[in-house]
Amino acid sequence: MVDTAPDPACEQTLRRRLGIPPDAARVLVIAESSHWDPNWLYTSEEYFTRWVSHNLDQALAALLQDPRRIYSIECMFFLRLYWERRPHQQEKIRALINEGRLRLTSSGVTTADTLLPSTEAILRDLLVGQEWLRAQGMVQEPHLAYFTDSFGSSPALPALLQAAGFDQAAITRIDGMYFAGSDYELPGRFPRPGSSAAQLLQVERSLDFVWRTAGGAEVLCHWNAFTYGQGDMLGYWGPGRTYLFPLSIPDRSGRSVARRIERLAAQLAPLSRTPYLFCPIGMDFVAPTPDLVGLLDGYNRLHYPQSGLWAVNAGLDDYLSLVACHRSRLPVLALDPNPYWTGFYTARPTLKGQCHELVDLLLQAERLALHPANQLAAPTISHGLQELWWLAASANHHDFITGTAPDRVAEGEQRIWLERGISAARKTITQLAPQAALTPGDEPARQRPDDRPQWRVASGRVEVQTPFLTLELAEEAGGGIVSARRPGAEAPLLAAVSGDLVSYRDTGGLWRMGHEYRGGALREVARASGRPARIEVRPTEGGLEIASTIELAGQTLRRLFWLANDTPLIWVRVQGRAAPGHAVMLRFAAGIAAGQLVMDAPGGVVARPWRKGYDPTFWPVQRFWHAQDSARGHGLALFLAQPGAIARRSDGRCEVIAVRNATRERAWGLLPIPALPATGHERREHTFECALLFTGAGDWQANALPQWAERAAASPWDTAETRALRELAASVAVTGTPRVAVRAVKPASRGQGIIIRLEAASAAPEPAVVALPGRTIRQAFLCDARERDIQPLTVLPDGIHLTLPGAIATIRALI
Repeated sequence: MVDTAPDPACEQTLRRRLGIPPDAARVLVIAESSHWDPNWLYTSEEYFTRWVSHNLDQALAALLQDPRRIYSIECMFFLRLYWERRPHQQEKIRALINEGRLRLTSSGVTTADTLLPSTEAILRDLLVGQEWLRAQGMVQEPHLAYFTDSFGSSPALPALLQAAGFDQAAITRIDGMYFAGSDYELPGRFPRPGSSAAQLLQVERSLDFVWRTAGGAEVLCHWNAFTYGQGDMLGYWGPGRTYLFPLSIPDRSGRSVARRIERLAAQLAPLSRTPYLFCPIGMDFVAPTPDLVGLLDGYNRLHYPQSGLWAVNAGLDDYLSLVACHRSRLPVLALDPNPYWTGFYTARPTLKGQCHELVDLLLQAERLALHPANQLAAPTISHGLQELWWLAASANHHDFITGTAPDRVAEGEQRIWLERGISAARKTITQLAPQAALTPGDEPARQRPDDRPQWRVASGRVEVQTPFLTLELAEEAGGGIVSARRPGAEAPLLAAVSGDLVSYRDTGGLWRMGHEYRGGALREVARASGRPARIEVRPTEGGLEIASTIELAGQTLRRLFWLANDTPLIWVRVQGRAAPGHAVMLRFAAGIAAGQLVMDAPGGVVARPWRKGYDPTFWPVQRFWHAQDSARGHGLALFLAQPGAIARRSDGRCEVIAVRNATRERAWGLLPIPALPATGHERREHTFECALLFTGAGDWQANALPQWAERAAASPWDTAETRALRELAASVAVTGTPRVAVRAVKPASRGQGIIIRLEAASAAPEPAVVALPGRTIRQAFLCDARERDIQPLTVLPDGIHLTLPGAIATIRALI
C-alpha cells in the first residue's frame, strides 16, 4: 500500500519544475496529445499518411520552438511507424523523449481494451512497446497507463498495472456516463443511477480516486468525465476539431481564451478534492494547438492576479503526481466501470478467436523453444517471434479485438495481419515440436470403450449416465437437455429445457446490443426447443457425443454435447453463424437465485451483481463464470474457450452468447447513432465452445473453479497432436500448487535468463515453488512484467521459493 501522508516539500518541488506559483490556489493542468487509432475507420497506412505524420511533424516543430511545451504520445504503434518512415527525425524524437518533453502516457503498443484480451496479452503489450523504446535508445519508462477510449475497463486493472510497474492510470469511458453523439437522450438523463459515473459525480464528487482491488493492488486514477478532448477548442471556435467532423476556426483572442479556460475550470472545480484540475486536449487525430504555451501565458499574465487560477501545459503524469501530494483526501474505490457497452464483447467472434489463437500459439512457441530438446534453437526462435508479438499486441487495440472496425478494415487489414501471424507461429511450432511429442507413446492415455458413459435411446429421448450425472435429452425439445440429476438425488439440477439455442432479434451493432439504448431492442424470435430435432449419439475416444442440427432465423446451426465418465464437466459446442441482425444464445435454466455472480477478468477474479444498468446485463467473462445458490447448496459454473458474454435473468436462467451478427446500431429501426459509425457483418461460421459444471456448496474458491477452468481448456475435440504439444509446453515450467498457474515462459528481454509469469487463482497470498525440469536454477529475481528486477528470491534444490505479491508475479531465473 502506498503511503498517503501529504508531502508539501515534494509538492513545491513539482510546482517549481512546472512553473506554478507556490501560492496558486487553483491550477488547471492542460495536457495535449492526439488519440490515434491504428486501424478503425481507415487502415493504418491511411491514418498515417492522412493525419498522423502531419500531427507528429507539427508536434515536433512546436516542441523544438518552445522548450516549456509538453506533448504526449499515447502508444508506440504510430511512433514506431513515424520513426521508420522519417529517419531524419530520429535524433529529435530520441532527445525529446529522453528529456520528457515528448511524454509517453503508456509503454504499450496500443491503447488496449482490457476486457477481452488475456492477462498475458495485455502485459506483453506493455513490455513489447517498452522494449522497442529501449532498443532505439529511448530511456523513458512511463509509470502512467492512459486508456483513453477503451469501452470500459477490467475491474482488476490495478493488479494488471501494478504487475507491470505502473502506479498511475487514467480512463474515460465508464458505465453510466454521458458521451456526446452516443444516445438519443438529453445529457440530463445522465449519469445513470447506480452507475460508476453516478458514484464519482454525485456521491464522491471527485474525478480522482485511489482504485484498489479486493486483493489490495492499487493505482492513483483520474477519470475524464467530459471526454478526452475536453480542451480541444481552446484557441478555436466551432463544434469540434476531430478528424471526422473538423468544424472549427481559430479564435486566439485573449478574451476568448480566458473565457474557455474559466469555463473549463468551473466545470472541473466542483469535482476536485485537491487544488488541481485536469483538462485533456486530444480527441481523435486533432492537430497540435498552435502556440499553446503562449495562450496560457497570456491568460496567466492578465487574469491570474484576479482569478487565482493558474493554467499550465504539462503531462497527465505531472498532474497525477501533484494530486498524489493530497492522496489522503481522495476516495478509495473498488471500481468496476462496466458495463459501458456490451455488444463488442461478442462482435465479430471469428476475428476475436484469431486474436486469441495468435497469442496462444506464440506462448506455446516460446515454451517449446525453451524445452531442453530445443536449447540451440531458442535464441533464433525468440528473435523471430518479436515481430509477431508486435502484431499480437496491435490486435489488443480497443477497435481491433473488439470487432468495431468496418468490414473494409476488419477484412482488408486486421484479419490479414492475424492470418499472417497465425501461419508464421504455426510454422515455428512445427519446427520446434520434437518427434517424440507426437508419438503414440506420449499421447494421453485413451479410455477403454467400456469406460464411456452408458446411454439408451427410447421414444425420441436419450438418457445418459455418468458417475456424476444422469441427463435426459429430448428430440421434442429440439435436442435440448430436459432433465439433470446427481446420482441418488431427487432434486433436479435444471428447472426447464437447457442447452437450448435461442435466437434474438438484435437491433444493436458492433459496439452495443439493441436493448442498451433508447430506440433499440433485443427480442426473442425463435428457439431450438420450439420444434423437434433429431438427436444423434456417437461414441468417441473416451466419451460420448450427442448432436443435433437446428435452424434458427434461416441459419443452420450444429450443437454438440460431450460427456465422459472421468469428469463432471459437460462440454457444449455450437457451430454456425447467426443471421444478420441476430444474436444466438445458449440458455441454461438452472433456476439459481444468486445475488452475486463471480467471474474472472484480466488481472483477477471479480464479484458482480446480476443486474447493473441494462436488463439483461451481459458481463464480459474471460474463462469462468459462477452463480451460487446458497439456499439450495449448489450452483452453476460455465467455462469459456474464448472470452465472451454471459447474463443471468431474473428467473435464474443463464444465457451465454454463442454467435452474434448484429451489423449496425439503429434507433427505432432507422436512425444511426452518430458516435458509432461502423457497419460490420459476420460472414464466416464460428465455433463456440463452453463447458458446464454443477457446483457444490461453497464459493468459487471452495469449488476450485480456476483449476476446473484449466481442465475445461483441454477440449474433447482437440486432436492428439494438439494435446501432446500442450502437455509438452506445460512441462517446461511447473509450480508446486494447482492454485498458481504458469502463464508464460520466455527468454528474458531485459538482461539474461528465463522469464516465468505466474498467476494466482485465489484472493489470498499464495506460496509457490517454481521449477524448470531438466535445468538447475542458479539465481532468481522477482521483477515486474516489463522485466525490471525488484528483489532477489530464494533458490533451493527443488526450485524458486516465493509468495506471490499479488494475483500476478514475474520471475527472472538464471540457469
